[in-house]
Order: sequence, then C-alpha cells, then structure tokens
Amino acid sequence: MKNIIFILLFTFSFQTYADDYKTAQRFNAGDVVSADVLNDILDRIELTLKSITAADFVGTWDLTQTTCAGGTLGNCSGLTPTGYSPSEDGLYKQRTDTVSFIDDGDGTYSLQTTNYCAFVRSGAGDSSCDLKYAVVDRRFIFQNSGDAAYSMQRISDTRIVLSTMASGSASYNIIRLDKKALPPAAPTSLAATVSSGSIALIWTAGDATEDSYDVQRKSSATGTYTSIGLPPTESYTDTTGVAATTYWYRVFAKNTNGTSIGSNVISVVAQ
Repeated sequence: MKNIIFILLFTFSFQTYADDYKTAQRFNAGDVVSADVLNDILDRIELTLKSITAADFVGTWDLTQTTCAGGTLGNCSGLTPTGYSPSEDGLYKQRTDTVSFIDDGDGTYSLQTTNYCAFVRSGAGDSSCDLKYAVVDRRFIFQNSGDAAYSMQRISDTRIVLSTMASGSASYNIIRLDKKALPPAAPTSLAATVSSGSIALIWTAGDATEDSYDVQRKSSATGTYTSIGLPPTESYTDTTGVAATTYWYRVFAKNTNGTSIGSNVISVVAQ
C-alpha cells in the first residue's frame, strides 16, 4: 500500500465563528500536509455531515434559549416569561439554563432541565421539566403539552442547535446546547529551538482547563507518532534525538474529561 502526501497548491478559506468551531490547522500555498492533518480535517467535515442520534445528546449541556423580544413561542407579543435578559434592540431575548440528557437503558431517552423548560410546543416554560425525547430523520421529537419536532444542526462536536418556528404567529424558539465537562482546547503556536543534543519545544495553551500535555514525535513523514513526554506546562526539551535526523512533533492537552485535538505539526532537524 502506498503512502500519499498531499501538496496544497491553494489556500483554504473557512468561515469560522469563535465559539462554534476552532482548528489548530492553517495552511499556505505549497505546504506539505501529512496524512494525520488531512485525516483530522476529514473527520471534522464528516462530523458535520453525520446524522445526530439520540445518544449524541447524552450528558450535561449549557443551554441558551432565544425567542421573541415580546413574548414566547406561539405568541410574540404581550407576554413576559421569567429569567430572560433584556431584549437586544427589540429583536430577541435570551435566558440560560442547564439540561441533562439521559439514556434510560431501555432504548428510550429523557431530559431534565434545571430552572426552566426551553423544550416547549408553545408557551413560556417558566419551570423545569422532565421529558422523554427521541431523534428521528434529523428531527428532535418530544411531548410537552402536545407533540413537537424541532430541527437540528450540529455546529461542532460540542455544540448543537435546535429550532422551530410557528408559521401562524411567526414566533420562534432557538435552543443552543454547549456540552459541559469538555477536554481542553488544542495547544497552538508549537515552535522549537534547536541546539546540540536537544530540541526545546514551546507552545501556547488553548485554554486554562488542561492538567498536562502529551508531546508526540515521529521520525518520518509517513511514520507513526509516539509519546515522548507528559509535561505539566507549555514547554518540553527532547534530548533523545539523533543528530542530522528530521523529527515531526505535535502536542495534545489533557484533563480528566479527555484529550484535545492536536496542535500544529512542526518538523525539526536535530543537531
């Protein structure tokens, strides 16, 4: 089987949003892209195309609910549901909550909110709720004073947006879910300083939630990475390299919730 390395003859242009999608990978024309980097990109593309299942919701999420400035789903005027911040320019208002999605163990799923019930067919949802839910043909289905089916969109592996609109009143309800208890964000700006007998690596933390890092190295473009150190801070010195050998490095951040995606990859010639 042949190993293939792709040479980019163009630049990528992505529309990104700070809270929705983050990547450590950026390329310039003529860059050589390893299979590891390309597979990471393909995994992210496939994630957005893959249908969401009921099991994908299981866990605890921060919830932001957005609806009409002067009302709720079903009636956009003259109503004052509780817990919302002041409206934004009279266009919409929001409130926040926490929701837990649970696998009931018998093929069904349920959800429990903390303070309010964003999952409504219509009305204010001013108290918490405990409901059954299902996912069928890209719709989030539940029953709360009537049947409801919300559209779903996976923004990233940690963000899902549910939404519905009442055509008669032009009212709407948007539920943004951000998963809690996450692995750290990817380290960035990995760089190296080479001296005789050592390669000093330094990088920038993706956020402040990491407990340690995993420094990985390989000695050929098509080789396999192995872990060479688990430093607690944003630096590591590799003293095991062989002079005149090219090494590739990448770094992952770790905490009790898991491991981040990898940092940018750099290649260095040992002295």
